[in-house]
Amino acid sequence: MRMSMKHRKAKPILKRILIPMILLTLLEVFLLSGTFIFGGTIKELNQNARGIVQGKVQNRSSYLQNEMLNNWSNVSYTAQLISAKAEELESDGMLDLSAVGDNSEACYPLVSQISGYLIDMLRSNKVTGAFVVFNTDNPDTLRGADQITKPGIYFRDLDPETSPSIRNSDLLIERGSVELVHSLDIATDSAWKPQFVFSAQNPETMNLFLNPYEQGVLNPKADSLTELGYWSKPHTLTDDDKEMISYTVPLITSDGQVYGVLGMEITLDYLSTMLPYEELMNDRNDASYLLLVKNDADGTYQTIFSSDSSCIPQGEELHIRTTEDGLQYIDMEEEKLFIDIDYLQLYDSNGPFESDHWGIAGVVRERDITEFSRHILNYIGVAILVTISIGIGGSILVSFMISRPIHIVSRNMQRMNTQKKIRLPRTNILEFDQMERSIEKLSSDVIDSATKFAQILNKASIRIAGFELNLEYNTLFITDGFFHIFGENDVPSQTLDINLFIQEMSSFDIYKEEENESYVLYKIPYGERDTYIRLSYSRLEGRRIIGVAEDITKTIQEKQLLEHERDHDLLTGLKNRRAFQRIMQQLFAGGEMLLKKAALVMIDLDNLKQINDKYGHDYGDKYIQAAADSFRKYTPPDTVIARISGDEFYMFFYGYQTEEEISQKIKLFREGIAKEYIMLPPMQRVRLKMSGGISWYPRDSRHYEQLLQYSDFAMYQVKHSTKGEIGDFDIGAYHSEEYISQNRRELTELLEREEVEYFFQPIVDARTGRIFAYEALMRGKMPTLRSPAEILSLAREEHKLDKVEDLTWRMATRTYMQHIREHKIDDDCKVFINSLADYRLSNQALERIESECRGYLDHFVLEITEDSETNKEAMDVKRVIVNRWNSDFALDDYGSGYNGERILLELAPKYIKIDREIIFGIHLNTDKQKIVENTISYAKERNIKVIAEGIETEQEMKKVIELGADYLQGYYLARPDAEPPKINDYVLKQIREFQN
Repeated sequence: MRMSMKHRKAKPILKRILIPMILLTLLEVFLLSGTFIFGGTIKELNQNARGIVQGKVQNRSSYLQNEMLNNWSNVSYTAQLISAKAEELESDGMLDLSAVGDNSEACYPLVSQISGYLIDMLRSNKVTGAFVVFNTDNPDTLRGADQITKPGIYFRDLDPETSPSIRNSDLLIERGSVELVHSLDIATDSAWKPQFVFSAQNPETMNLFLNPYEQGVLNPKADSLTELGYWSKPHTLTDDDKEMISYTVPLITSDGQVYGVLGMEITLDYLSTMLPYEELMNDRNDASYLLLVKNDADGTYQTIFSSDSSCIPQGEELHIRTTEDGLQYIDMEEEKLFIDIDYLQLYDSNGPFESDHWGIAGVVRERDITEFSRHILNYIGVAILVTISIGIGGSILVSFMISRPIHIVSRNMQRMNTQKKIRLPRTNILEFDQMERSIEKLSSDVIDSATKFAQILNKASIRIAGFELNLEYNTLFITDGFFHIFGENDVPSQTLDINLFIQEMSSFDIYKEEENESYVLYKIPYGERDTYIRLSYSRLEGRRIIGVAEDITKTIQEKQLLEHERDHDLLTGLKNRRAFQRIMQQLFAGGEMLLKKAALVMIDLDNLKQINDKYGHDYGDKYIQAAADSFRKYTPPDTVIARISGDEFYMFFYGYQTEEEISQKIKLFREGIAKEYIMLPPMQRVRLKMSGGISWYPRDSRHYEQLLQYSDFAMYQVKHSTKGEIGDFDIGAYHSEEYISQNRRELTELLEREEVEYFFQPIVDARTGRIFAYEALMRGKMPTLRSPAEILSLAREEHKLDKVEDLTWRMATRTYMQHIREHKIDDDCKVFINSLADYRLSNQALERIESECRGYLDHFVLEITEDSETNKEAMDVKRVIVNRWNSDFALDDYGSGYNGERILLELAPKYIKIDREIIFGIHLNTDKQKIVENTISYAKERNIKVIAEGIETEQEMKKVIELGADYLQGYYLARPDAEPPKINDYVLKQIREFQN
């Protein structure tokens, strides 16, 4: 017994009061602060900050979209003026539009006339550049070129916001012929060239020229040039470092001739003045406006312009992540950026460039967004610390004031002697003084009760004693003679304290037989016998333990006697079936580590019945006892041996390293048994003889029940072959027997529980294609017994064909009537039901069919199989039934049997079903055709209808119709099914075509 016990450590009342008050203070603080923090306020602050950014992005987006659509891209009027002037010059013979893109000389008449138009557009639209490029070449050819040179004119104004110069001194010519430059008197830029040069190495420059030009060629009659306009991504002119975006439209004459493109430019420097990033976060320089393009084809974002390249580099492809609440972020290496995108409606929804979605985006660091909310959280944290400090200080003061009187009472009680009646000094506090009086009375009652209990134990008729330990106050109560029960008479009980008591009890630990949480059983040697002492104990509140020691030797001895009688066979003294099974469960629970190699031997005594019959059961019992003694004598001591029934025994060998060791033990056992005998009257020696079977662990199985089954089967094999031997289990023989037994069991279950269903296959009129009848076909529902052929074969072996006949007619007619009631079969449709020629229906079955199928008996056709031997008596009964029902016979599988003509003459059927082996491939075999032709000829003379069954192809059906078959049946027309199938329209059409 463990005298120590786990318990929750007692706490002073000061802590009992102080800790809840502190926890309450903390709870109040956390509830108030949590309401603010987790109630959505912080989230709302962050959302407001994001909303401010989103509002600024939307305002900038609206402003920029207005500029791009209403100012910068307002080029349609200028394009009309240019086209009108081109047509005018061409009509006057001063210009050849078909050659205007060849060189600067060819386009000079037009360029010199339209320069003013371009300058006006440059001024009015407030853009940084305007240009015209002339071209009449095929755009497909130009797409494949590495470099393209085209004539045109390009003006640039780097500061469109300032007042324009009357002499155009604020303009520069970027592209234009020398002759044009001299005529306009406008300065050229340092990167001036006489013609435009488009290179495949600068694809965006190529796109601003070819993209609108191609669309003009494809859609010369477009309603508006804005449908064909193209906004280009950042690019530069050849040998120029100024990045820009451009808007270009094709130049198209009134008759649809495309001869160039008109465009304007906005430099990125000028664009930066319209997207001041300082406004996003109140003059901070760690935010940025982006002009970006999203490509719908691949979902990528390309940065067209960045107002702060240190935040987001210009031209970078962005990887934007969208959260569950719809917010978008860019994850950088060091921090997370919040991004808000507002898309610009630059293209029509069905335009050629609608996949490019231009948008304005504001990018701000997430930590800047949440900066204000973080400040709020810091203020809340400071407030929480101050509140907690004040609350804890107040809690300590209040707790001390409440706990002090209780502490005084507790200290006084600790000084008292618990062996005597307690007297406590008063505190002059009403409640505490009442509690002290109750404690004094309780102490007096306990001492009186303990005295009475000890007197009762001393007068009891059984050896019993008790004790009580109070571990909290380190006190012990023990009855006189407690240790006398344990055989210790010299232990002074009255002078023991708790430590000596625990030490004395620990000396009995070597005698522990059994132990749990509530008692310990000691087995103590006492002279020539053992004494059993049960020490029962309980743990009570207040770290108290009470216990009773009791001498239960007599009870244990009676229990052991009952257990021996329960687990042993009275005649032999061996284990009985119950004990053997319990031991096997324990051994097999240990698995292969415990069992290693093992063998289960089942033994059956031979000749016991003859001895009982000839000499009486007394000698039979002696024969059994001699066998049991021999089993113990010739097997190892650890072998588990049991008598299961009268002459049946089990032996279990286990714990061996190899099967050869066990085989050697069994060999010695057999050799020993061969020497044993008993004496029978008159002085006759009769040797012990037995048969047995062995199953091996783990080779045959790892499960006890299966090993038992296998050894039983092995013994069965021995007793029915070489009696008197012990044979090993044979898995092959077992499976063979098991399969046959399984089929027999399934046949019995199938007949008893009617585990069959009937499929229906239509029989079709060969002239009209109408369904004339259905054949009911059996299908078994058992795991292995499903085929009708297997069912009939096994039923024939088991002499149960009469039951199959009854089941067939009972289930087939019942299923047919159900289909009639559910209108799945027409009322005038017959049903062919197979009937065994050598068996008749029972009277009970006939009465049930005639009762359930009244009004439809003439619809039944008894289909007799031609390959079975007929029984005259059974056939006479069937004829009576056919006549009474006004039904008919059908001869099945005609041409497959050994006496077809004889059965045909005896039966005189209304229908002949030609065997499927004859129908198979009949269109290719003239011999089969002749057999069918003769059969049909014979049948027609006697008004017998011929059914060709087993038709599986269109050619077979056509041939049997040509030969004159009356009805058709087979997979080609319809497969058997639980739901009566119909004939599809295609087959119906074929039947009618073949007849015609």
